[in-house]
Amino acid sequence: MEKYWQIEKANLKYHIPLHIFVCVLMLLCSPLLMGVENLGAQDTAKALEMYAALIGIVLLPPVFLPEQNHDIRDLVYTKYLNGSVVYLVRIAGNIVLLALLLGLYIGMLVHHQCEFPVGRYFCGTLAEMLFLGGLGLFFYGLCDNLVAGYMMPFVYYITAMGGGEKYMKMFYPFSMAKGSYSEKLWLAAGGVLLVGAGVWLRCRRRRLF
Repeated sequence: MEKYWQIEKANLKYHIPLHIFVCVLMLLCSPLLMGVENLGAQDTAKALEMYAALIGIVLLPPVFLPEQNHDIRDLVYTKYLNGSVVYLVRIAGNIVLLALLLGLYIGMLVHHQCEFPVGRYFCGTLAEMLFLGGLGLFFYGLCDNLVAGYMMPFVYYITAMGGGEKYMKMFYPFSMAKGSYSEKLWLAAGGVLLVGAGVWLRCRRRRLF
């Protein structure tokens, strides 16, 4: 367990402080960009799905970023731990951070007397974060390019905002605002698959190149 903690400690200290800062700044700016007081369930769902969930794009794709430096990548793959284990530990830690930040944001909404099913909306938003971040992680692993990892989730997000419900069906990200929750189960499952595929692609790329 100690070796896993050392991986996460290095991640927190060197690799993602800036990304955490960006996430916190985004959430703190929320009251300036949209009303967050006395919201009903539908409006609260919009705030969570269309705004708070975006931090998943910020925090998950960069787990491969340290190995963008080929010297560091070679070092990671010569250690006694498999490179995939290093990535999965970072991913798990970043998901915990997403859950903590989301919990604080939901606490702020409750403090501002928004009325909504707290546990249900927490899990639904976290599922969307996982899918958005997993989509970025997959394309980063596929293209070995962080820009692609950020761009593709935003393309997905913009498509959904532009009337994508008809085409995305069970993977429509804004379903809670429309009173439907089953889509979140599909997003959670899709997010897990995308994360796994992204890690596999990244490790396979290392063996090939």
